[in-house]
Amino acid sequence: MKVIFAYRIGQKTMGGKAMRVDQLAAMARAHLSERYTFEVVLAPKASRVHACQRFVDSCRDAIVIFHKSAASNLGQEFRASLKKVAAGICVDHLDVIAGQLEAGFVDVHIAASYQGERSLCQGLPALDPTPGVQVRHLRHHADPRLVPESAPKAEFNLGYFGLLDNVVLPPALAEQSVVPGYNGKGDVEAFIARLSEANFHICTRDPSPVLTRGVLSSKPFTKGFNAAVIGANVLVNRQVHDAEYYLGADYPYFVKSTDSAAIVEGVERASAEFGGEQWRIAQARMSDLARQVAPAEVTGELDKILRLF
Repeated sequence: MKVIFAYRIGQKTMGGKAMRVDQLAAMARAHLSERYTFEVVLAPKASRVHACQRFVDSCRDAIVIFHKSAASNLGQEFRASLKKVAAGICVDHLDVIAGQLEAGFVDVHIAASYQGERSLCQGLPALDPTPGVQVRHLRHHADPRLVPESAPKAEFNLGYFGLLDNVVLPPALAEQSVVPGYNGKGDVEAFIARLSEANFHICTRDPSPVLTRGVLSSKPFTKGFNAAVIGANVLVNRQVHDAEYYLGADYPYFVKSTDSAAIVEGVERASAEFGGEQWRIAQARMSDLARQVAPAEVTGELDKILRLF
């Protein structure tokens, strides 16, 4: 059976390699090719009538997974045509709630985090009241360009890797951290390689705001996933979605809040404990996290969704 990942212009990020589109499709080809074929396709705008018709024709008997709000590109008329010919239609919300679509258009709402799954289940009647509509979890993965177990091992190295708007990083810590300039563009390969320069990654961020229709904005714990793959520990506040699920409530380097004093204390404690018992406990948790977000685990969840159709 054919599976089509559909995105819209502006969603192809990370240097042309959208982690939830291109990379997921590549992993699926590697692990699920005996049952499915996978394509990544642009969802054209409704004003491009011929392109939309070709898109609909290409989706006949296929399972279509729209990335975020990509389905809104097609317009109501072409969505109705697509619904008639596709084997199934999914929307992968990732970290946003896709725009309002016609009742009955979506068969499965996909959540990239367990917090997102709970929020979608709570808000589903407002999203699509049609009986039989499902919410399914499809965990995110770490970036496959990372080199496993490549973090420094000889001494404590602190770092933050991501957009500065997404972190609470006290200035005193920023001065002693590896913090590559990053805006989601430029030489992404070089940025990815720099994650291996630190073995303690800052993952502290303020809680996401509440969105409309009573559905909470939730984000997968990707910074933690990436740190786990390279063999780094993380400092994270308990409010970060899914962090306690993956690391356990007694993970040594949780902080209670994003208060600057708490973050500074957490980093100082980790530095003092580097190589000791608590550090090794944290490493074991991160190693288990890396196992949970490995390609085989992620595509296993994808397979369960695809088998619904």
